[in-house]
Amino acid sequence: MKLDIPAGRLLRVLLCCIAALHALSLGFCLVYHGLGVYDPFPYFGRLVKFFYVDKEDNLPTWYSSGVLLLAAVLLWQVANNARAAGARFARHWRILGVVFALLSIDEYAQVHEIGATVAVVHLGQASYLSWLVLAAPLVLALGVSYTRFLLALPGRVRVLVVVGAALFLFGAAGMEVVGAFSGRENIGFTPGWASMRYVLSASFEELLEMTGAALFVYAVALYLQQHQRPAAVAAPAQAAREAAPAVPAGSSR
Repeated sequence: MKLDIPAGRLLRVLLCCIAALHALSLGFCLVYHGLGVYDPFPYFGRLVKFFYVDKEDNLPTWYSSGVLLLAAVLLWQVANNARAAGARFARHWRILGVVFALLSIDEYAQVHEIGATVAVVHLGQASYLSWLVLAAPLVLALGVSYTRFLLALPGRVRVLVVVGAALFLFGAAGMEVVGAFSGRENIGFTPGWASMRYVLSASFEELLEMTGAALFVYAVALYLQQHQRPAAVAAPAQAAREAAPAVPAGSSR
């Protein structure tokens, strides 16, 4: 599977989707919690949850999982091109593709929540943060092992990758910690202002994650567009020149 989408257009589409999802999520939550309008029509509560960015098995979750899968597809495409060209770091691109495919599955199935059942840290209702303690060494090891790969990237792509990763990790880890102490006891989606503090914290967390993922996808698409596509176009021409029969010196038509 190959994708050929202009990087700038792709980023605009992703950012518009993020803005729309968060506008719908906050809008419904403000009506439900802030205004206390719990049941203006049948199944309104279900509609609120369907657009709420911190719930599973709903539209924002499907979007986030899809974007991570898109990143995996683009990374795999870059890896294939790098391998065909005999370039360095083809394996690094491929491993990143596998990592993002696993992140996509985790986003959809919430596999990391299993770590919440392992009491690595004892913080009362915030003990579910144990999954962060388990994941931190893996993230650190991956970051260290990719230092040379990162330094070899073009400047703009490198900055986008770093910023995207920082936003994603800060949203997934840093704001997760903030959310744990800002009303996660209302995770049952209790109506009223008691839940709004956590809703706002969780919304900001998801905004950072989504924006970080979008920037990373843009970085990979930009690399594919600016640094691999010209080589892919030039390769057939070079092959044709090499395959053309040599014209003997001094020959005339």
